[in-house]
Amino acid sequence: MTANSVARVKGLVEGCVGQKVKFKVRKGKTRSHISEGVIADTYPSVFTVHVDNKGLRRVVSFNYIDILTNYVEFFICDEEETKIV
Repeated sequence: MTANSVARVKGLVEGCVGQKVKFKVRKGKTRSHISEGVIADTYPSVFTVHVDNKGLRRVVSFNYIDILTNYVEFFICDEEETKIV
């Protein structure tokens, strides 16, 4: 993993600010959790996603490295559900 890879992922996420996304968080070998939200803000090391779940609004943050290590997968909610690297 290089700084160039992290910068590339950060650029992709910055381009998706304000868009609705689905994300899948891995919680073990066979367990995972799928949620939907909107990418709210980007920061130097992390980005935040606003998630509405049954009337409860919460903010979840992720590192850009989480995407590179496949801890979390993001998909833009469009017709094709495009994966963010």
